[in-house]
Amino acid sequence: MKNRTVYRAEDGEHVGYVVPAPETRWQALTVFGYPLGGPAAFDDSVALLEAEGLAILAERWSVRQGDDWISCRLVETSPEAVIVRIDDFGAEDFGKHVRLERPGPEVLKRA
Repeated sequence: MKNRTVYRAEDGEHVGYVVPAPETRWQALTVFGYPLGGPAAFDDSVALLEAEGLAILAERWSVRQGDDWISCRLVETSPEAVIVRIDDFGAEDFGKHVRLERPGPEVLKRA
């Protein structure tokens, strides 16, 4: 089994990846490699990406700054990095864009 890039059937838009997971399952990942859902059958992982892979990019997210989680929005995503805009009014970096290199759930999470 190898990683597979997933494109939305209706318009060819890149929606993410599915990668091998334990017990012959597959893990859906966003375009920037963030886990979406849990390990599942290949077709179910692809269906999840087609349904939610791009929509979650518009959701509210949180980025870790020290011990705190700060509200943010995704501005730009790619397999290499994510640029977020800090939306937390109380944050020192409010309104600023921050580049995150391949952020995982320990740095970036859905709010």
